[in-house]
Amino acid sequence: MSMSEAEANTPCHSARTRCIETHREDPEVQHAARVQASMDVGFTLQRVLTSDLAPSVMHGNRVRLETLRRCSYYLEVIRLDLPLGEHSYLSNSTILHLIDPWKLQRMKKLANCQVKIQLSLLEELHEQLLKEQQSLDNTLECCDLPMLMLEGEAIRQRLSAALQTKADFDAMVLPGRLHSKHQLISDMGSAKVPQVRLALVLKMPVHFDKAHSFATSSSATLHWHVAGSEATDPREQFELRYKLMQPTCAVEGTEVGVLTCAACSAKVEGLRPDRCYEFSIKRVDSCCLVYGLWIDSIVLRTISTSIGGGNENYDKRRRLFPW
Repeated sequence: MSMSEAEANTPCHSARTRCIETHREDPEVQHAARVQASMDVGFTLQRVLTSDLAPSVMHGNRVRLETLRRCSYYLEVIRLDLPLGEHSYLSNSTILHLIDPWKLQRMKKLANCQVKIQLSLLEELHEQLLKEQQSLDNTLECCDLPMLMLEGEAIRQRLSAALQTKADFDAMVLPGRLHSKHQLISDMGSAKVPQVRLALVLKMPVHFDKAHSFATSSSATLHWHVAGSEATDPREQFELRYKLMQPTCAVEGTEVGVLTCAACSAKVEGLRPDRCYEFSIKRVDSCCLVYGLWIDSIVLRTISTSIGGGNENYDKRRRLFPW
């Protein structure tokens, strides 16, 4: 007989086993364990609502979603046949011309659908998370120990579901990869065919700098910037449109214009005094653009040229249109 078997058969061991079993079945001990588990659920609920699902986090999610809706989404060529860091003599624009036009258009449609689906799912996840957060917040306000002991497991499951929804939202913020089943570049004969794939990238929205945009009696100076960026890509170009608001005749109805700008500012000349003009700004569309609906706009009123009314009308314009 082994040592463990001998110990198991001794009276002392049997008594100790009965003591442990009695201890485990003690109602007071079990009640204390349930109380502690219920309190742990309450502490977890409070912690989640002040960290992962805090109001500031929910507001930040809404801001991220609105920013994504205003972004511009593009196709970008990625070379797969080059070592990391090596540059090719073929530019992205050249490679785009090598891609079969039908396949490129098909990939743009696919990317457009992917962006729309992603934004729609993000909206649904955000709304779902808001409902879950509000429901849990209501539970925290009215819960007490008896309620936690009665519904502790259900609350734990709701917490787990809310945290999973948040994880799904965070995972979908960045654009997904585009998949193509076919070779994008057709056979080039004896030349080596570049191995490429197309990725979906985004560029932050363009906004007017309303604090530094202003109008005189016959011109308007506009400034704009790319959200979240201190420096603008020098290769980017912007499209500035303007039109006279509330024209009073057919001639005034034709007072519209379009300017293409490489810088983040422009001056529009030849405007009528004491009239309102609407200006809009966006990036110049390119062949790689697949989705971009956001166009920022601003309304400025030119200064009246009436004698002695310059400063007065300027002050009035600033009060009516503080931007």
